Amino acid sequence: MEKLRSELQAENEGVVLPLATNWIGGPKDVQRKKAEGKKASSVVFAVKGSKMAKQLLIGGLRTAGITYDVERLVNAGPDSFCRACSRWGHVDAKCGSLKMPVCMLCAGSHLTKDHKCNVVGCKAKAGQNCTHNVNKCVNCKGNHIAKVN
Repeated sequence: MEKLRSELQAENEGVVLPLATNWIGGPKDVQRKKAEGKKASSVVFAVKGSKMAKQLLIGGLRTAGITYDVERLVNAGPDSFCRACSRWGHVDAKCGSLKMPVCMLCAGSHLTKDHKCNVVGCKAKAGQNCTHNVNKCVNCKGNHIAKVN
């Protein structure tokens, strides 16, 4: 991993990796993937500076003469709430339902930020709950908003 770290810094001008690089899942997962015939695995690394991070997210990272895609690592656990599908256990950056959003207020097929009351004269802004809304949880079908845990 130290050799990879050195190569990444040498082949990518301005890249400084202040922490050690690590395989996602650890050495046992890498060995399992090799046994399954897979030729690649994912590596986690941190870069110094948000400007460099943005540049790598757009242009990728070179090593061994090949440019690889880079994506932001998003840690999510069972208590993470997705703003796209209004379900627990992941975040919108990793949601498989981005094209089919679900409102956390009414379980309608729109993002919560786009939720609006259709009652004439209601002063609630887009994305806000109001007394006219019939709350519905997409997770348990209960009469509450989905973000109640």
